Amino acid sequence: MMKSICYVVLPDDLLTNDKTVYDFLKNHIAVYNSELEVEPYKQFFSKEETLEIAKRNGFHHLDEFEEHLKVHGKDEGIENGLYFWITTFNLQGRWDSFRLDGIEKGSDLMKEVLPYSVVTPDGMWHSEQDFGYKPILDFENQFNQHPANIEPEKKWMEFLEGFFQDYRGKNMAVLQVHS
Repeated sequence: MMKSICYVVLPDDLLTNDKTVYDFLKNHIAVYNSELEVEPYKQFFSKEETLEIAKRNGFHHLDEFEEHLKVHGKDEGIENGLYFWITTFNLQGRWDSFRLDGIEKGSDLMKEVLPYSVVTPDGMWHSEQDFGYKPILDFENQFNQHPANIEPEKKWMEFLEGFFQDYRGKNMAVLQVHS
């Protein structure tokens, strides 16, 4: 679980009272709700994860585990040597709740705390993770920047610079996002 800052570019014609903005946000970023169920699909696991899952289920050979799943696996199985299960989990999920913390001009936000994510007018969500940044590495490194995060953070900062340049005069919702 994590809390982070997200800036969402608002349409020019949107009334900027809290209720109107909140209603807009609920619809605009709904596709990124982690709790949104999607059509069932097969979620595959890596070869290493497949072997670990087989071992946890008491099987030392993948073919034995595969045979067991053919008989007993209702929403799971093995395909091309990889374990899968049927799920409705939203892979696009980025939030499970958010709080509107205000509405600011993009030019003012450039001087504020840098966001972990932004949403452009086309509804696309962009975050540090999209550029390869892995927060867990910094956490495991006692909150010091992990060497593997240096280049992704640099790319994110370049993206943000362009984002703020493109939307400097626009109203933006400032969200506290929980994910």
